[in-house]
Amino acid sequence: MFNGVKYHIPTPTLCPEERQRRRLAFRQERKLYKRKSDLSGKEMISLYTPNKLYKVYEQTERWSDRRNPLDYGKEYDFSKTFFQQFDELYHQVPLVSLRNVNPENWAYNNNSSAMKDSYMNFNSDEGKEVFYSYVSEFCTNVIDCSYIYHSEHCFNCCDIKNGFNCFFSHDLENCSDCYFCSDLVSCKFCYGSHGLRNANYVRFGEHKTKEEWLALFAQYHKVQNFNEASQHSSELALPIPKKHLTLTNTENCAGDYLTNSKNLTSCFDMVESEDCKYVTYSAFWPVKNVYDTYAIGGMENTYECNEGGININWCCFIKHMVNGLFKSFYCILCGNNSSNLFGCIGLRGKEYYILNKQYTKEKYEELVPKIIEKMKADEEWGEYFPASISPFGYNETLANEYFPLTEETSWLQGYKRSDYSSDPKIPENATLLYPAQLPDEKRNALVNDDSVLKKVIICKESQRPFIIQKLELDFYRKMGLPLPKFHPDVRHEKRMKQRPWRTLHLRHCDNCRKEMVSVYPADDERKVYCETCYQKEIYG
Repeated sequence: MFNGVKYHIPTPTLCPEERQRRRLAFRQERKLYKRKSDLSGKEMISLYTPNKLYKVYEQTERWSDRRNPLDYGKEYDFSKTFFQQFDELYHQVPLVSLRNVNPENWAYNNNSSAMKDSYMNFNSDEGKEVFYSYVSEFCTNVIDCSYIYHSEHCFNCCDIKNGFNCFFSHDLENCSDCYFCSDLVSCKFCYGSHGLRNANYVRFGEHKTKEEWLALFAQYHKVQNFNEASQHSSELALPIPKKHLTLTNTENCAGDYLTNSKNLTSCFDMVESEDCKYVTYSAFWPVKNVYDTYAIGGMENTYECNEGGININWCCFIKHMVNGLFKSFYCILCGNNSSNLFGCIGLRGKEYYILNKQYTKEKYEELVPKIIEKMKADEEWGEYFPASISPFGYNETLANEYFPLTEETSWLQGYKRSDYSSDPKIPENATLLYPAQLPDEKRNALVNDDSVLKKVIICKESQRPFIIQKLELDFYRKMGLPLPKFHPDVRHEKRMKQRPWRTLHLRHCDNCRKEMVSVYPADDERKVYCETCYQKEIYG
């Protein structure tokens, strides 16, 4: 509302999936490059390739007083479209190389806060000795995990809450010492088992005494048996029914991994939220009355936003909101108790700005409606930033992970591509190691050889190079794990395939035949039950 006149957000012109794709074309999470700071010339790790024509500062430089985004403020030009002018500003205002808060002895993390002695983690917070993980919250000593919360000593796990000593498992809650398992709650000492509640000492679905279980574990839990154990576990999991949706204490919700929420439609990975639609991943922050957003914190009354902090209210078409933003539109990297911003980049603690230029309240409310009317004429008002002004190639972004496109198709749909590799150049004198070509016993023996820290590992699947960190090697030794065969990105992709796709389907319960909404399509080979049938099957 400006000068007492409401300016409605028009009906979307794209379907929900395409709106999500467009937003995610601006979200680059996992591709890290070396480039120099455009302020100091210092070499740094960055989300932006060296050949991108944007100003990029190292993190401490970007948030210091050495840069002033107000220096780039400009008058609005009604002879140009809004997105043209915003793109010009986007190329001028310094951007931040990575997004990390309060790190300690870290390297190569992004979208993280308070991570200590950790390496190559994304969207993770409050962790210590965490490696190659995605959405790790309040964890210690975990490697290769995704969506893991309040857990310790875990490896190659996905969707774990309060886990301890869990390996090669997914969908566990309040569990410890579990291996090759899924869908367990309050279980201990389980191996290759699924769909259990309050169970102890179970091996491949069979209950054992403590002594039997420990003896079998000592005898068979060896590297050379891992592939066989994984295969046997997968075969046992097939006949165990899957719940159509993972909902915990919810009311009137359709989505997956929703907890303590109500009135959510097509939402995923959310807690303590209500009255939302097409919202994905709010981590552990509650949101209310929010539509079409991804990776947000605590906010209310927002639409078409991407990457956000907390205390966000009445905002639309925003990317990377910093804590505290109110009544603002079409902004990037703004917040810290800012309000009434339109088309701004990098502002903190500011009010009544357009294209980073300050106005009085009266002039702001006079000018913004004129801009909106011009945007309407140009068919821009109500649309998120076009993918053509994203600083990233489509193949660098999260959009490509959820909505993969070939190079030809992405160009045809107006998405840019990047041909710049994030892999480091292999030194000419480097010793290359191909663990996939080694017997399991030899690969396991290499873990006890410190010289592996000086070698370049070649991925079995992608042929991409990677290296081993000292703390990572210590973990493998302590836990009796072999040297990895796959590049961290390949391991991430394999874990994410354990999760259902973030798409809802109409199908029938495989038991009572009732029609229901599920993340599992009708042709899925797994057995899928409605909530009533699932509860009866699992709890009896």
